[in-house]
Amino acid sequence: MKAIVLSKCGSPDVLQISEVPDPHPTANELLVKIHYSGVNYADLLSRQCRYSWAPKLPYILGLEASGEVIEKGKDVRNFEVGDRVILGVQSGGYAQYITIQESLALPMPNHFNFQEGASFLATYFTAWIAMTEMARVREKEVMLVHSGAGGVGTAAIQLGNALGLDVHATTGSEHKRQKIKNLGAEPYSYDDFDQKMPVKPNFILETMGGDVFKRSMKILAPMGRLVSIGATGIQYSKKNPISLFKAWRAIPRVSFRDLLRNSKGFMGLHVGYLRKYPEIIRPAWEKLKALVEEKDIHPVIHKVFPLSDASKAHSFIHARKNIGKVILDPWK
Repeated sequence: MKAIVLSKCGSPDVLQISEVPDPHPTANELLVKIHYSGVNYADLLSRQCRYSWAPKLPYILGLEASGEVIEKGKDVRNFEVGDRVILGVQSGGYAQYITIQESLALPMPNHFNFQEGASFLATYFTAWIAMTEMARVREKEVMLVHSGAGGVGTAAIQLGNALGLDVHATTGSEHKRQKIKNLGAEPYSYDDFDQKMPVKPNFILETMGGDVFKRSMKILAPMGRLVSIGATGIQYSKKNPISLFKAWRAIPRVSFRDLLRNSKGFMGLHVGYLRKYPEIIRPAWEKLKALVEEKDIHPVIHKVFPLSDASKAHSFIHARKNIGKVILDPWK
């Protein structure tokens, strides 16, 4: 089968198509024909050897995909050949086929096509866990979403509106601000959101780190909750000690005294590490799936690249050109 095997770290040009043996399921596994593969910012970090959750080289890149079960192991009980599934994996998504433990496969929302299925898990589930399981948002609370035009950002805006929140969001250009306004969020730039927001947010979904994180903590309402899911605003080069020092200083961190005196909460989230807790993941997934089906929510998909153009897909996201999700077609 065709796959993108990451054998060395570097620029997008290291992403090349390889021919690898077809996988075969064990007793508790499904063999899935991948229809589309999601591209996430974490994939970009993995390609640069900057993602702590990535496996050791070499491995097939890709954290999520959608597809169809074409074979199942003898002990599989909950899936049948022909079932449509969504996959969240540590690796293996940039390929034509994949095997996965039955317990880690998720049924696709009924109203989704395969493109939407590949655009859903990493972004919507991250936003959902942050909002409902960690911050425990309530109707009419004020939510601020950073990186509102990205995959997680557009997901959070849609979910926030579905839950009856007062949704605000930041992004980097006027064009993107208009797009997120159309999605149902009051838009701001990263430069002045803390000055222009008319009310203090009860919940902030933070993605940037650095100065954006610091200013976000300052405007958080009393008893407010900030959940950090990354630090995409922090850039560094391993060959440049000064940039490493600046990156270290920009990592989100808080003072317990400030949290205590201002009655604020700071949390961090990485959904990948929750895969070993199916008792947490399954109920949350079922609630999310039910909501998107009830409200007829669909992922925002910006562009589909052939698998052979995975390097172009990475460059596209590096350049911050996407509004919503970028996905790969492994059969082109």
